[in-house]
Amino acid sequence: MKTFLWVIVVLIILGGAGFGIWGYAKAQDAKKQAKELEQITAGTMDLKKIDSNAVEISLSEWKNLSDKAPSMATELASITLVPESLKNEVGDFYSAKAQDKYKEAQYLQVLLEAKRRLGLDAKAGAEKSKGQIETVLKELDNLQNEVNQKNLSLGPEYDTQMKKLEQEVTTFKTSTSDLASKMNFDSPSVQLNSAGLDRAIDELKMAVSKSLNDYVELQDKIKNEISGLATGNWVNPLSS
Repeated sequence: MKTFLWVIVVLIILGGAGFGIWGYAKAQDAKKQAKELEQITAGTMDLKKIDSNAVEISLSEWKNLSDKAPSMATELASITLVPESLKNEVGDFYSAKAQDKYKEAQYLQVLLEAKRRLGLDAKAGAEKSKGQIETVLKELDNLQNEVNQKNLSLGPEYDTQMKKLEQEVTTFKTSTSDLASKMNFDSPSVQLNSAGLDRAIDELKMAVSKSLNDYVELQDKIKNEISGLATGNWVNPLSS
């Protein structure tokens, strides 16, 4: 009986040692590929979180990702030894979403500039002359033309905010144009009713910012997982 128990103990020890060696060997392979993955993704995972008080964002990193994402599939094809969950996350990051996010970033930049260019930021509620009102209306047209010329668009997840913004733009233009038509250049300055437009811009801005920041969080999660694999010395050999 004692001999049998000793055999069991020895088998458990040997099995544990073998399992550990297997996990170590697998970790070395994963570590090598993780370092390759770090090198492949290094030039495209430079996205920065967007501050809620930002007045502008850097578009170059989003454009770089958008430009390079389509060719990444070929480079990533050789990476097979990292966990399946990580491969899926990386594949998602470099999918067609990368082009969508660049459009979102460009659209957000327009929204961030809108209040300043329309005089709705620090000067919100300030009284304006007929000439200033005409400038506001012209700048609003310029913003809309810029969106159209750059073929900027947002996905259906923004339909609610977009419809509200479009309605508020129409209401603002109609009321402001009507106001200007009743004034001459000697008329006293008047206050514009821009509260609805201001809120609509903010709501869409917040929605787009959250979407972009979620993408940055995915990037950071991927980077942390790759870094962990690249420095780890053991993985569960039974994990996928």
